[in-house]
Amino acid sequence: MDFQMDCNIACRGWLEPAYYLLGSDYRASGNAAYTLSYMSQMGGWAILDYALYFSDVPYEYLRLGYASFLSSWALMNAGRPETNYGYWYPGEANDGGAGGGFEPSPFGYTWLEQPHHRGAWYYSCEIDLGYCGALRSAATILVEDPIFGLFCYGGEVIKTNDGFNIIMKDGVRRRFHALLGKHRLHLILDIDHISDEVPVFIKQDFSEIILKIESVIPVQHDVMLTIEGLCDGLYNVYLDDQKIGYMKQERGKNKILLSVKPQGCVVSIRQEKV
Repeated sequence: MDFQMDCNIACRGWLEPAYYLLGSDYRASGNAAYTLSYMSQMGGWAILDYALYFSDVPYEYLRLGYASFLSSWALMNAGRPETNYGYWYPGEANDGGAGGGFEPSPFGYTWLEQPHHRGAWYYSCEIDLGYCGALRSAATILVEDPIFGLFCYGGEVIKTNDGFNIIMKDGVRRRFHALLGKHRLHLILDIDHISDEVPVFIKQDFSEIILKIESVIPVQHDVMLTIEGLCDGLYNVYLDDQKIGYMKQERGKNKILLSVKPQGCVVSIRQEKV
């Protein structure tokens, strides 16, 4: 795994902070031609996973992996009517399209030997694969970074007297992670979304978590919440302030099946005091 990660980073932009270089995969031409391909985000998915679950020193991998997750979204041609619907290729007909890569040189040629200038390519290639990787890696991550201090990737954090309030803004809102000191917390929903208005609350000592689940499913349905990384002990589980059971947190993951109403629900997990 370490060898694979070294190879991943060896062909990835890390030092230069330009949006079309940082986190991008590099081909044989390095950063001189064709950046932001689909492998920028697919490879970034692997780097984020390594940082979250395997690395003893995850901070540099988090910075690079999240930059890779964000990188190829720069190829999207999207806008509003007042901006003529797009930066790269204006016009309503092009709204929502995406190029397959970025040409950093002022003049160059595409793989089909068509002349091209600096900017997003005018056909999509395999960029849908990159976006598939991006959607699967999208997460909000709270971390105590040794350089930047308390920081939230893909969200906003407010420190309170007894914990943290986090607003999720990663776009998918099904995965939340917290890497604070020795604690590594992982919360994952299989369907639905965590609210982007009501904050996720985590108590300072990781003894309590509160989150609101939103849904667009018009009937009551089951949602699987996977949780990993709480302190060992017994936890009561509440759904809209009604106790529905308990779980025992030890090593490994816990899966909690929740019956969610169409209007959503508030989930609270609180450590039982002995």
